[in-house]
Amino acid sequence: MSWPLRSAQVKRLRRAHSVLGLTLAGLLYVICLSGALAVFHEALERWEQPQLPESPTYSAPQLAHAVDRFLAETATPPDELFVALPSASLPRMRLSADGHERYVTSSGTLDAAPADSWTHLLVHLHTVLLLPETAGLIVTGSIGALLCALILNGLLSHPNLVKDLFRWRRDRSDALHHTDLHNRLGVWGSPFFLMFGLTGAFFGLIGVLVAAGAERWFDGDRDALIASVYGADIQVVGAPPQIDFQQTLDEMARLAPDATPIYLMIHRPGTERQFVEVGATLPGRLIYSEIYRFDASGTPLGHQGLSDGPLARQIAYSVYRLHFGHFGGWASKLLYGVLGLALAWVCVSGVNIWLARRDHRSVVNGLWDGLVWGTPIALAASAMTALLEGPAQAVLLATLALLPTAAGALPGRLGPVPLRGLLALCLVALAGVHAWRFGIDQPPVVVAINGALCASALCLTGPLLAARRRRPRATTALGAPEGPPA
Repeated sequence: MSWPLRSAQVKRLRRAHSVLGLTLAGLLYVICLSGALAVFHEALERWEQPQLPESPTYSAPQLAHAVDRFLAETATPPDELFVALPSASLPRMRLSADGHERYVTSSGTLDAAPADSWTHLLVHLHTVLLLPETAGLIVTGSIGALLCALILNGLLSHPNLVKDLFRWRRDRSDALHHTDLHNRLGVWGSPFFLMFGLTGAFFGLIGVLVAAGAERWFDGDRDALIASVYGADIQVVGAPPQIDFQQTLDEMARLAPDATPIYLMIHRPGTERQFVEVGATLPGRLIYSEIYRFDASGTPLGHQGLSDGPLARQIAYSVYRLHFGHFGGWASKLLYGVLGLALAWVCVSGVNIWLARRDHRSVVNGLWDGLVWGTPIALAASAMTALLEGPAQAVLLATLALLPTAAGALPGRLGPVPLRGLLALCLVALAGVHAWRFGIDQPPVVVAINGALCASALCLTGPLLAARRRRPRATTALGAPEGPPA
């Protein structure tokens, strides 16, 4: 079958693909790399604070005691009190309201406040690029939409799409090497990358869509539009002062025996209007949760219809798990992590193609090398700072500004090889700081993360040591000519 586009159209598409790709590459790379790590945010929370006791089980007396103690600590009763229930991936109970958070022990007493400053920073970097929330969401949502256009443009501008699916000319020029790898990863991963772009655009632009839809159909009432999609809140009067958690959990088990509760939301706690929502996952469903409502005495008040309501509501509430891969245990998380890294490398190789086709090196090469290698270095440095209770965000931003600037100002001296070595050193140092701070006798997930840091450092240094053994000593200086990062 012949390609539906003429040669001139393909050339225009390729030109547009290059321009759009070069424009987005830097920000898209940062978003993809941070997103690949953010998939494991639950494990990273445990890694940041590994000394806390963990248990995947909970009880009604534990809940009641924890809620009473938490409310006693708050000067003003909150409108909503969120209770994150322990799970296999994050076996810790946590209460939060109005910016105040505490972990809960097995007896129901309040433990330390969460210290997931670096994990929060990582997720914040991925979702809003550390910008103010509204502006950041619009920026990342727009980049997600442009990513979809970039992928479709790239597919349409490749007439030999099927023929070249397995082509990788590693022994040819840098430009051909990076082109083949860019095209292979881009084509094979395109269904997932499109999904990342669409769901990312949904997260980022939902505020804009809600505002526009409210003006168009609900006379500017955004709450009415949200209620029409996700379901409206209920109103309760005459509730007893104490919540019967045991009856609530028993009724929940009777109503949905296959559901797994993951959180409670207590609305207007301590007042006569209080009621409880139980968010629970359902087997075989992508929706984040179905929400079951109970009054303070544990009497069921219905559910929100996220699993069996209108199709649009079910789709909207499935976006989170679909975007982050939180639906199939560790297998799906690992797959999403690999795919996120693959998309980050597609961004890198796209710019490398353009750089390799030029007949000279300039400050642009150094700036790009500094960004590519400086971003993971900045993440590692900020994580070390967070473990030492320092200003993690300031270190992240300073490193992201310093390394590209230094690499651009010192072409040939601060290129991919020394930056790669610096990254390996930072990863080993990060694992070492964690072991020094918390010891080596840690839960398996914490040991696995520290092991992954050391293994990544070994993978980075292995090729460098092999190349050093193959080359004459004089050619291993920092000032030796270097190609694009591999």
